[in-house]
Amino acid sequence: MILSPDDQTALSNLAYRYALAVDQRDVAMLQAQFTPDGGIEGFGENPISFLGPDRLAAMIGQVDASFGPTMHKVFNQTFDGNADRSVTGVTYCTASHIIPGDHWSVLDMTLLYHNQYARIDDGSWRFARRALQVQWVETRPVQQFSADMMRSDLKRFR
Repeated sequence: MILSPDDQTALSNLAYRYALAVDQRDVAMLQAQFTPDGGIEGFGENPISFLGPDRLAAMIGQVDASFGPTMHKVFNQTFDGNADRSVTGVTYCTASHIIPGDHWSVLDMTLLYHNQYARIDDGSWRFARRALQVQWVETRPVQQFSADMMRSDLKRFR
């Protein structure tokens, strides 16, 4: 099965909207990116399982309880139309999670999402499953932004 450029764009937009939904803690937006029984599972040693709308809402709750701001940065994406008319693919992502406290630090997770896609009745695409593979993590100190940083000729960034 060959995917059209429009299909590839629609599939890419799923990953972008997923990232936005998690970063904005928008449960309804996150749920809208999945089929009704779809969700996120772990890949390899990752033990997570968030299948179905209620579990996706619980995932957002866990992110919100564990971290300050987050930013998911989506990179490479591949899409494979298979002979059985199914579509799979891989999305590269670095997910930055602020660990709040007196001195902020950031937890960067380098991720691969192994995706299974489904076309729903209206012809649009959704994730059927995302299997989350964590490649590595990095933690480092960061500064919380303040308006004073911009008022001082950017000297506070050094």
